[in-house]
Amino acid sequence: MEWLPFASKSLDVLVRAILSPWTLGVLLCAVAVLGDFLLRRRWVQCYEHACFLVRAGQIGRAVEMFQSAARWSYGPYRTGALAGVGICYMQQSEYVAAAAVLEPLMTRRLLHSMRVLEVALPGHFALCLAMLGDTRRAKHWLEEAWSRCDGVVSLMVLPEVAILCRDGHVGMALKMMEDWWEVLRAEGLVCNRLRLFRAYAQRKVDPERNADLVFMTLLSLAPFPKEELAFCREHWPVLADFMGMGDELVARHEAERASRNAERALAFKDKGPPKPEDDISA
Repeated sequence: MEWLPFASKSLDVLVRAILSPWTLGVLLCAVAVLGDFLLRRRWVQCYEHACFLVRAGQIGRAVEMFQSAARWSYGPYRTGALAGVGICYMQQSEYVAAAAVLEPLMTRRLLHSMRVLEVALPGHFALCLAMLGDTRRAKHWLEEAWSRCDGVVSLMVLPEVAILCRDGHVGMALKMMEDWWEVLRAEGLVCNRLRLFRAYAQRKVDPERNADLVFMTLLSLAPFPKEELAFCREHWPVLADFMGMGDELVARHEAERASRNAERALAFKDKGPPKPEDDISA
């Protein structure tokens, strides 16, 4: 069998070629590039799905998808995914959990395509701290947000208003909201939390003059989520009392409507069945 020695030598040469440092390095680089491509592809799928869920109002599922994106990523990609988790917690009024997630991200880099999020992130963290009552640190991170600001000043309004209201400067907060309201509305930044702060400041500044405005705002916002009310009772009791007024207004409104409906039903019942009309041909 003369071909056996030849086959053995050929195999030996092939093994040596594969195990050579240069070939092995190329192979490892190819594997690393492929692995990085697959990880980023998976990250994009999870991140985009999470953003879709946020827009659809499915915040709980969005948190799960952002967490999945974080598990499949590292560096700026992981930072972006975790930022999504923190922002979702904020939307659920879980400010303690949101602050715990966001704080480690303050010194980390984000993708260049996430420039707006990079500017907004310290402001989000400042809002969490303000809701928790730590306005000293909140001011520090709001200043950091301002230092990153580049033509997106409107993103700073909500956290600054929260800090002002928390420190008792409701007049300044109300003026800032009035000055920026049309801009915020045009940019789609008038959220329920900002409307709540506006009504809160209006009642503090001039309760008689703003009574109707406050009434209509509370009626449109209430009933408030139980989790948010529980948080405010623990960390911001004065705001919780104001929110409680909204729940009472809604309860009273619903009771009055139920009473009117019952009265109409009783009146209809007392009339009895409708009488047949007279026959025209008779």
